Amino acid sequence: MKHVDPATRAVVVARLREKRDSGKSITADVRRAAGVLLVAESTVWRWLATCDDPTSEVTSSGDPPAERPGRAGYVLTDVDRDDYLDWRGNIAALRRARIAAGGQDVPALRTLQRAFAAQLTGAQRAAAVDGVEGRRRHEVYLRWEPAARNMRWEADHKELPVQVTPPRGTRPGKPWVTLFLDCFSRLIMGWALSLRPDSAMVLAAMRRGLVIDPERGPFGGVPQVLVPDGGLEFATLALERVCGVLGTTLAPTEAYAPHQKGKVERANRTLDQEFLSGLPFYTEGPRAVDGRLYGPDAPPMALALFVDRFAEWVIDYNTVRPHSALGGLTPLQRWAGDATPVREVPEEQLRWLLLADAERTINRDGIHFGGETFIAPELNGRVGERVGVRYTPHDLRRIEIFRGDTWLCTAYPQGRLSDAERAAILDRRRADAAELGRRQRRASRRARAKLAPITAPGDPIEETTVVSMNTARAERRRDEREDRDLEARDRDLQRLARTDLLNLHRDFDYWNPPDPAVTEPPERAPRPERGGRS
Repeated sequence: MKHVDPATRAVVVARLREKRDSGKSITADVRRAAGVLLVAESTVWRWLATCDDPTSEVTSSGDPPAERPGRAGYVLTDVDRDDYLDWRGNIAALRRARIAAGGQDVPALRTLQRAFAAQLTGAQRAAAVDGVEGRRRHEVYLRWEPAARNMRWEADHKELPVQVTPPRGTRPGKPWVTLFLDCFSRLIMGWALSLRPDSAMVLAAMRRGLVIDPERGPFGGVPQVLVPDGGLEFATLALERVCGVLGTTLAPTEAYAPHQKGKVERANRTLDQEFLSGLPFYTEGPRAVDGRLYGPDAPPMALALFVDRFAEWVIDYNTVRPHSALGGLTPLQRWAGDATPVREVPEEQLRWLLLADAERTINRDGIHFGGETFIAPELNGRVGERVGVRYTPHDLRRIEIFRGDTWLCTAYPQGRLSDAERAAILDRRRADAAELGRRQRRASRRARAKLAPITAPGDPIEETTVVSMNTARAERRRDEREDRDLEARDRDLQRLARTDLLNLHRDFDYWNPPDPAVTEPPERAPRPERGGRS
């Protein structure tokens, strides 16, 4: 039977009573009222006969409490509330335990159920069953809307419920995503994907949001407040350093308080509902009886393909999809409609700020990092030293080398060096070797200096070595000869290491090699005759 709220019942009873007191028949009116309210006609007649107070509460069947005082009149005690928590909200088990313990006048099960439903809030009942999570489902939160763009950013870092195939691997895994969202416009300012959660992808996503890229859209700039997740990836010195330099207030959320960054959490739910749930190998989708995900027989999509599709979804979210919280505007339209000035930072400065930190040892062939071997002329003579490496995540075209807090040089991968860069490294090595040789020879000359005899304590020491002009010229020629020898050895090593002698030069087509019968061998210089001059 349908439950009728007391106010509606009071209006119906008052109208019927008024018509009945005037001496008119109300049979047809009772029938119509019962049909409209979806209750039995006897229920309406009972309202008229027994309900002296039309505004009093009745049961779901329409009976007033005066008719059945035992059903709605039970008042919960503190013992009842404690037992409710002890039995995790199981009222039937609570009642059976009381009866087994010899309890007297234990109320009926329906009476207890109605009492707990009426006298406990939804949060209290859910907390007894699910704890804090149940309580939070019934809590209310204040909404706060920024007044301008870049006033407040929220950031989140989460594992996506979808399987992808990593590069150079066969075992699928779930990628991690970092999102930076502008609370005013709901624009996803920056994002980054990775199979391993770390601070590097956080810095990469933040840099993407700070830089204004015309190809992506006319948005970016420095936020006034950044509200990141309280995870360890965000609690890095690098992020604190960047916010300190940019003048951004870093305000991490409290532990287990996702509502403090509710806008980016809502964006995450939109990502799940509108993008991830439609992909194959969505881990929260239906499964077979053996627990396997339903999907194609092929392996999960490659990470590179997933990144492309994710980028397309972000563009659609920012520029095409109307947002319900923005009155039907897209995030980009909301951003463009605000005239608040945007504070920008030159990209060259951001390259220095948003760098992840690591430590490496300089080896004979340079610095091994990220699967590459980086080298620079300034590394010569420092083999074995421990240096700091700062790099831009997902962009290893260069790394910055530091000794402590002092910048040393910029290193580049050896496989991508130009001829001029290789020559610069060789020149630096030759120059360092020559300078060290000159200093050692001067030290040797000082050690060989002949001193005048000392006849008494306190006599001054007088150097008596005299270097003739011929001796000085000979030493200078020896220095020049040693420099030429060093250059010759370097040229010989470089000649031996030439890749073009093995047909491995840049213009060589590995899939279509030249025909040996057509290729002419290089011309050789005529060999000098024995005893003649070459």
